[in-house]
Amino acid sequence: MNANSPEHRTGHDVDSVDQVSSVTLLGFAVVGAALTVALNTMLI
Repeated sequence: MNANSPEHRTGHDVDSVDQVSSVTLLGFAVVGAALTVALNTMLI
């Protein structure tokens, strides 16, 4: 089975196969921004 065969794509979407979901990426972004603000507040 190759990537262009229809069977390869049946029942699979971006969030369920081998990539990080957009909700997870949004969570990383929010946590990273909060940590940046907190560190800047403590160090300055």
